[in-house]
Amino acid sequence: MKLTLLSVILCLLFTASTISGQNPGLQVRLTSNGINFAKDIALGFLRDVINKLKLPDFSGKNFAISNVRVRSFTFGSSTVTAKSPNVFKVAVKGASAYATANWRAWTKVWFINFRASGTGKVSAKVDLEQTIGLGRSSDKPALSAGECKSPITSFDIDLEGSNFFEDWLYNLVLSFFEGKIRRELQSKICPEIAKALAEQSKKLSSEFQPDFPLVFGTNVNLGLVSNPAVTSNSITLALRGRCYPKSMPSLSFPFNPPTVPAITTTSQMARISISPYVMNTLLYSMWKSNVLKKRFTQQQLTAAVGSPITANTLVPFFPTLAPYGTQPLQAEVRASQAPRAQFTTTGIRISGKFDIIAGPSSAPQAATISTNVDFTAQPRLTNGVISGSISNVVVVITNAGVLPDQVLNQINQLIEAFLSTQIVPAINDVTGAGFKLPTFYGYSFYGATITTKTNALEIGSNFRKTPPPPPPTIKYPPKPCIRRRPISNDDELQEGFYEIRHNDREELLCPY
Repeated sequence: MKLTLLSVILCLLFTASTISGQNPGLQVRLTSNGINFAKDIALGFLRDVINKLKLPDFSGKNFAISNVRVRSFTFGSSTVTAKSPNVFKVAVKGASAYATANWRAWTKVWFINFRASGTGKVSAKVDLEQTIGLGRSSDKPALSAGECKSPITSFDIDLEGSNFFEDWLYNLVLSFFEGKIRRELQSKICPEIAKALAEQSKKLSSEFQPDFPLVFGTNVNLGLVSNPAVTSNSITLALRGRCYPKSMPSLSFPFNPPTVPAITTTSQMARISISPYVMNTLLYSMWKSNVLKKRFTQQQLTAAVGSPITANTLVPFFPTLAPYGTQPLQAEVRASQAPRAQFTTTGIRISGKFDIIAGPSSAPQAATISTNVDFTAQPRLTNGVISGSISNVVVVITNAGVLPDQVLNQINQLIEAFLSTQIVPAINDVTGAGFKLPTFYGYSFYGATITTKTNALEIGSNFRKTPPPPPPTIKYPPKPCIRRRPISNDDELQEGFYEIRHNDREELLCPY
């Protein structure tokens, strides 16, 4: 049995509640519109469970009933309400159940055997109430079936068959349908729902992997850090949102998740809020893994500033380069500390300390320029793909010492040109392709939006059933054409030729 979207939603939702004093790194909220959407999915799941009900065969002294099947189950009005902090109740009024069964009856009068058989058709009305608990097992989501009620409010029987030779025999079969089968049907509904929910929870626990691969050899842990919470208009859970290098899964960080701001209220089905903690653990992991460094050849440096950079270019800044004269330089840029990200109302700001280590090929580490760099980036969400690009770079040299303004300005221009033409395009190449919002078991996001605010990046979206892919295009080989010689105006066959062209529509004439 495939996981339902309701189960998948449990993998995504989280709240600002904490465990052991630690805030979650992410928060997602399923709004009232999202709950109604999930309710329809849950009702479809319950309908499938009940439609598969099979009651046992029954027999008595004078009758036998077999092949009892629920053929259809449709819902009337339905509601979802919160029962406690992590339990909600699905209530259905006036659900319609339709079942069939085969019956046989027999008796013997004196030495004559009488037999009858036919089909029984049952139409029943059921009021169904099922509470569902949303919990966690370790750091994985879990479902549990709570209180269930399925009283049958009406029960109509239509017996079809032949040879109803005695009223008492007919009444016997009818009373058995009204008694035994009614009780069996009512007693089977809730246990089957509990069994199916247990199977879903087990499947969810086995298939949900809290560690999700990201970029540059990192993972993000999306395990639950608290029990889910249910209110009258939302369902929420808490996810850890901790990134780490695959080679260092136990890496500790010198910072904790900040307090998660309140999620913006909208009409969208779900709101996903990402704390700076997620991006900062990613940046710290990349720094620890030595990912935040890049080498540049002499040719790349020349292309960056438009002319060759030699040792003499930086001698006013680094006198130690004087012995190398006109030798061209190569460089390496590396982060001396892990960059930190901030989310603001205008975008994402990433601040970092970077060293530019330069020198000729004979002394590649002859000089070091220490800088503070601020990047400003704007996230985008287009056609379900999250991407971003750096729009502004500000560089401040921190080890300039006492230098003339003219020399310092020249160095700053060189560095900003280098970052703008080499570093920024390299970052944008990685982030430009973006991350496509995933599709879960036939359901996908649509109408998604992305915004930034103080200490949060928020994504809002609706859900819908993913349309099937278009059928493959079949390319047929072109039809062969038939060549005909041009016909002059005074050709006696001209009239006949045009009759052939106009009457034989399937013939493809080659161009003259």
